[in-house]
Amino acid sequence: MTITQTFDYGASTSDSVKDAFVRLQPGLLGNPQAAGFCTQAQFKSDTCPADSTVGSVVVDAVLHPVLPLLALPVTSNGKVYNLTPTGDEPARLGIVVEATAGLGEPLFLQAPVYVRPGTDGYGLESTFADQPNQAAGLPIQIKRIALTLNGQASKGPFMRMPTSCAQGRSLSRASSWEATNVFAERDFLMTPTDCDKLPFNPKAEGSMGAPGITKAHQFPPLTTTLKFNPEEAALKRAEVTVPLSLAPNLPGAQRACPRELANASNCSESSRVGTAIIDSPLQAEPVRGPVYVAFNTANALPGLLVLLPPPVGVRLDGQVDPTTAGTRNTFASNPDLPVRSFTLSFDGGRPDSALVLTQDLCAEGSDLTMSVKLVAHNGKQSQFEQELATPGCDPRAQLSIRRKGYTATLVARLRASREGPGISSFGLRLPKTLSRGKARPFVLVDGARKRPLSRKRLAKMSFPSETRAATLVWKGLRTSRKLRRITRVRVTMTDSRGATTTLNRHVRVRGKAPRR
Repeated sequence: MTITQTFDYGASTSDSVKDAFVRLQPGLLGNPQAAGFCTQAQFKSDTCPADSTVGSVVVDAVLHPVLPLLALPVTSNGKVYNLTPTGDEPARLGIVVEATAGLGEPLFLQAPVYVRPGTDGYGLESTFADQPNQAAGLPIQIKRIALTLNGQASKGPFMRMPTSCAQGRSLSRASSWEATNVFAERDFLMTPTDCDKLPFNPKAEGSMGAPGITKAHQFPPLTTTLKFNPEEAALKRAEVTVPLSLAPNLPGAQRACPRELANASNCSESSRVGTAIIDSPLQAEPVRGPVYVAFNTANALPGLLVLLPPPVGVRLDGQVDPTTAGTRNTFASNPDLPVRSFTLSFDGGRPDSALVLTQDLCAEGSDLTMSVKLVAHNGKQSQFEQELATPGCDPRAQLSIRRKGYTATLVARLRASREGPGISSFGLRLPKTLSRGKARPFVLVDGARKRPLSRKRLAKMSFPSETRAATLVWKGLRTSRKLRRITRVRVTMTDSRGATTTLNRHVRVRGKAPRR
């Protein structure tokens, strides 16, 4: 990509550009992580590593040895480097231009690059300030600057085109040394092509509740994560409807940030209800920021305000709406930025938390499914449902007994809760109407077949390391004539946190009893 700025000073032969500002249309980005970095010391000594090169520059100027009688056109070439950021900017560019006509020293210019909001969305902004108007003590007038940013850098793609198919506007603005407060401005319109061919295949995951926080009327933590391929179209609109087992908590809503403070992005800590985390290839590490409950939308109900601090520097406003399918959270205007994942985590465990449970998370039939509808900047949509993990729930057991004459087979499927603690040991006790026959039970765990310790009516086993699932198969059990269609089996499971879960399951006995 080449940005060309041409300057006209009218009849003046002494004036020259001082500050040159550029704002790129939303979605037109450079990735500083795709190249090596040049430190300030290396830049100032003109020893930037080759892998930090991200572009080139050509400067056309007029040198005036004798004003206004003699004018010498000169062209100087230079390189653009990826500098290590020195402040809260996400990126910084450095330019080293060779000495003009072999006179004096090379020119060193640098500019921080920011992601800033505009009426059209978030775009990159940068200013090269205090450009020289002298070379080796002689007046110089810059006529044209052509700055080229490479599509490919030493570690991967550097420039990224917008993923929106809409026409975008880039802006150039400049002032001169003799009119520092007067700015000339030009814009450039561009409509991306083939953006509609970009795929959009997002995924989602999440969890709710915690050990000791799974019952109705308790205040659970909730974490939801949307996952993306940053090489695909970027997310524009997100609608996530949480399960009916969750509802907004009135005392939490009463902590809402007032509209005046929300408009100024100046909410107090008392309105904070969680944390947002964005993982983007534009940053070396994920960036975390607060989530507030706030009056930040036109809706009468408070919404969610996400403030991602520099170097991202992005604000996201979410609207909260109660529906018959659950509480819907809508973030309608996400910026055209490449993202690997976006996580919203809501704190729990306090009476004024954002959410309250309306159902027991560990009970059979509880609603654990969130609905997701996502729209990309290129218009593609993805709509799906995702079950949330319940790490606070105890392990579960599903049992079956099939009878054939005087023998029976028992199968016990043991499962840890999703993202909950794993199973470290188990024990199973048969009813008096069943007992071990000649066959010994076996356990299928982690792809292996193992033998538990077994006695007349007991099978138990400890696992070397916690497991998520195990299946006990006990064939050839002897049956009593008193075995009924429904019998009771006792299962105990100890998980990796040391807690023991005891289940007394009523199990239906299928198959045929022996004829008397």
